[in-house]
Amino acid sequence: MLIKSEKQLLNFIKYSPVIIITLIAVLINILIYVQNEENFQKDLKIYKKNYIESKKRLAKFQVEKAYKDILRERKNIEQRLEDRLKTRVQEAYNIIENLHEKYSYLEEKELLNIIKESLREIRFNEGRGYFYLAKSNGISILHPITPEYENKDISNIKDSSGRYVYKDLIEHFKTQNEYFGEIEAVKPSFPNKKFKKVTYMKLYKPLSIVIGTGEYKEDFIDEMKSHIIKEYIQNLRYGKNGYVFIFDYDGYQLAHVKKEYIGKQRINLVDSKGFMITKEIIKQAKKGPGFISYIGSIMPETGEPAYKTTYIIGIDDWGWAIGSGFYNLDMLRYLETKKKELRDMNNESLRNTFFISLILCAILIALAFYVSSILENFFTRYHERIENEIQENRKKDMVLYQQSKMASMGEMLGNIAHQWRQPLSSVSTIASGTRIQKELGMLEDQEFYKGMETIVNTTKHLSQTIDDFREFFDPNRVKEQISTQILYDKAIQLISSRLTAKEIELKASIDNAALITYENELLQGLMNILNNAIDAFEDKNIKSKVIEFNIKYEKECKMPNCEIKECTQGKEGYILITIQDNAGGIKEENMDKIFDAYFTTKHKSQGTGIGLYMTYEIINKHLKGYISVENSEIIYNKENYKGAKFTIILPTKVQEG
Repeated sequence: MLIKSEKQLLNFIKYSPVIIITLIAVLINILIYVQNEENFQKDLKIYKKNYIESKKRLAKFQVEKAYKDILRERKNIEQRLEDRLKTRVQEAYNIIENLHEKYSYLEEKELLNIIKESLREIRFNEGRGYFYLAKSNGISILHPITPEYENKDISNIKDSSGRYVYKDLIEHFKTQNEYFGEIEAVKPSFPNKKFKKVTYMKLYKPLSIVIGTGEYKEDFIDEMKSHIIKEYIQNLRYGKNGYVFIFDYDGYQLAHVKKEYIGKQRINLVDSKGFMITKEIIKQAKKGPGFISYIGSIMPETGEPAYKTTYIIGIDDWGWAIGSGFYNLDMLRYLETKKKELRDMNNESLRNTFFISLILCAILIALAFYVSSILENFFTRYHERIENEIQENRKKDMVLYQQSKMASMGEMLGNIAHQWRQPLSSVSTIASGTRIQKELGMLEDQEFYKGMETIVNTTKHLSQTIDDFREFFDPNRVKEQISTQILYDKAIQLISSRLTAKEIELKASIDNAALITYENELLQGLMNILNNAIDAFEDKNIKSKVIEFNIKYEKECKMPNCEIKECTQGKEGYILITIQDNAGGIKEENMDKIFDAYFTTKHKSQGTGIGLYMTYEIINKHLKGYISVENSEIIYNKENYKGAKFTIILPTKVQEG
């Protein structure tokens, strides 16, 4: 018969699904809406982050590409300059060769005059370049810039460092036909300053004439800078508003999308927020590659200032700051487009969710009515089956508990027999000896009283033994406070005769502490483990048998597999009990089954397989503790043995439950 609460449950299942399902549907729709809004904001942030990152990567790529192009072009400056000078000298060489062939009939002096005047007016490199001629012995033939050198010996002329430049060249051309290198020279426009000049000379052997020309390195580098800016930087564009600009470290604009800015001094350029744009760009370039943000002076698409993030990299030896960036306005347009797309997607998702929830509500309501009718029809039978199973399990537990008690009782009776055998033998010996002495007239009062006193003490000992075993089998289940030392003494008193009979040494270490627990149940569990440890020595050739019995007080549970919240309830500390033998241990395949009901490794006539099962039930369920078993090494008489080690953790005060 169903109880009142169960009928109420059936009524709830039958009549409340509409409300519950509706509330769930509304809640789900609200949660989906909230989640969509959260995702919407997250997606916008992600789009913004990704856009900024992609634009930063693009700007960085463009700047680094321009930087690498500049380095590549700069790397080839020396070679280009050499090639240019060689080409010019080869032109003069060809002219001299043609004139020599044409006027070979003339005397050398006349021929040299014709050659000299033919080359004197030739200029190149925007008027900076010219040819000079000298005999290989150091006599200058042609020098358009300093004609006073002509027809003079220049081998003794020194440069600013005191080196005989031309003397070294005379020595060079004794073995070589050409020369390429640097010398120091003055410019006509700067007569008091020396400049590095790259020169190339070639020997025309038929007349022993050295033909040469040169280029001031600084002028050539300036020409190359201008070439790089015009050919590589100024025309570089990407996207709608992407371009690369260059400032020199003095603040002059070298490259910009607006050509009117080029060549202007813009060191004091400042945005509307007071940010010194040019100075900060130069500062970042000197510090190293990096990003800065400011309001740019011009956005190509609109022609108006706009917020800009720029990547800067510097070329220190040229004093250049190269940069490129992206505008905030582009990002805002991009995000607005994405925002509209996401909003449309969210609205569509919400509409679909709403219609699906309506359909699901209808289906679930119908299903709820159907399920409630099934539950109502079968709930009674389920209830009866559960009650039957509970009763069967209770009977089974009682049978197992009684079987465990009976098994323990059988072992205890054996222990009683061992405990009584020697005292009874002593009583019998004293009685028979006293009788014989009396019959022979040899009995003295002192011997008589001594024998009677021994018999009285022995019977008291036997009576105490009976009391000890009676307490063990006391059915009353009452929590009591007991010290660990007394607990140990009682357990050993019950098992000592078996230990003596089996020649097993007991080693113990006991911390004296108090605990409140069910004494008899704990003793029963300990006796099951101790009896199993003694039985483990059967049929094993072990000379030195030992069982270690330790009881320790611990402030905290230190077992690696022990979950304190399940196995203990006290906060006053824990009792750690370990029992270990040296009988060889438990087979690995049996380790996981050692606490199963009816599992035993003994012969059927010797074991029921419920002792350790009941011990597990007592420790874990009745005493709210924890028990585990493992194979462990033990050292006895300086030898290593393997044996089973049982570990029990108990609260110092067991709680009801």
